[in-house]
Amino acid sequence: MKNLLLRLLTGTVVLAFIFFYYYGSVDAAAITKTLDENTVLTPPGMIVANLTEFKKGTVVTLNGNGEVIEGTLLRNTSLPVVGAAQDYYVSLITQYRAYYILWPKVLEFKNETKVTFNNKGEVVKGTVAKGFGGGEVLFPLGQNSEILIKPFTEISFHENGMIATCTIAFAPLLRPVGWQQNLSAGYTKNIACPGFIQFQEETQVELNDKGEVIKGTLKNDTKLPSPDGSINVYSAGTMVEFNENGVVVKAVISKVKK
Repeated sequence: MKNLLLRLLTGTVVLAFIFFYYYGSVDAAAITKTLDENTVLTPPGMIVANLTEFKKGTVVTLNGNGEVIEGTLLRNTSLPVVGAAQDYYVSLITQYRAYYILWPKVLEFKNETKVTFNNKGEVVKGTVAKGFGGGEVLFPLGQNSEILIKPFTEISFHENGMIATCTIAFAPLLRPVGWQQNLSAGYTKNIACPGFIQFQEETQVELNDKGEVIKGTLKNDTKLPSPDGSINVYSAGTMVEFNENGVVVKAVISKVKK
């Protein structure tokens, strides 16, 4: 019995040592440093080094290979974002017909702002610069939709490439989490799109990895379910947060109508 207990104790100690050694090594591998000069650094996963330059006097985070995980860009820089290897198409509508064009998942990020990379060298968080023509940034939202993002605002991504947070440039119709439970929530006199709600332009939205809204600011007075089971009319300009069933669990409101 004593020998058995001794073996179990020894095994536990060895496993604990391996665990702390391994994970301690991973944590210790990431280092931070202040750049003495404007410096070209390479994110992880690059086969051909793109000349991404980071600003003098700012702090960068490097992995164990010396590849940059996070840093402040010297100038506006186009970089791949999460899911860059996937094909996405966006619509281009003219007076004659609609075209669908292949759209690379690359964004231009603003100078003197911080970007964060994953282990594939894709940006998971950063501040977008202006779009084509100096205006809003057009970006795919799923395989057959797109969204306009306000320039000079922060964007972040889920692991599957879906936008996690962004600031919308115009008031889009988006589906919240649990939209199937409230198909007519966003209906107005001239809009009847099942499950879609219009959100306020120039406000931040938070999406799940399916592109459904978790948190956003309402464009119009909107009927939504509340935690007590009733349906409330939340006034335009209210920031609402949904649970997985589409119920409003938090609202910063100016007025609620029963």
